[in-house]
Amino acid sequence: MTITSHGKRESRGRPPIDEIPLPPHVQRALTLRSGGASWKDAAAAVDMDYRTLRRYVRAHPDSLQFLEEQTKDHLDQSHSVLIASAPAVAERLLQIALDPNTKNYAAVSACQAVFAIIDKGVTDRENAEQLRAIRESLNALEGGRVIDI
Repeated sequence: MTITSHGKRESRGRPPIDEIPLPPHVQRALTLRSGGASWKDAAAAVDMDYRTLRRYVRAHPDSLQFLEEQTKDHLDQSHSVLIASAPAVAERLLQIALDPNTKNYAAVSACQAVFAIIDKGVTDRENAEQLRAIRESLNALEGGRVIDI
């Protein structure tokens, strides 16, 4: 690479990683990585060296944000699956806790889990009510102007 007298860059060969759009194969590899694949497996799946993939993450301005977004999407999907299964899991947990044939140590553990879940739900609900009250107070103090916190 040379710089001309006009200050413009004259390039020979490939442009630097940080000056090109994030390539589709790198996006696919980062999606695999966000889904739990190792760096080596994610890179191998798109036929690239894992060191090159890691270099993209270090050098490309969009790669970290893309990886974080993909990870968040995977977590959201996982939470959706867990939430959909929650009623069946709660029923099963209660069956274990209340079954007279359940060993005492298992029944105690199941009962503790039931009470912990109930306690967390109550605490979360109280926190949400307190946040709502704080927002209403702030809105009243600021003359009804809504501020997103």
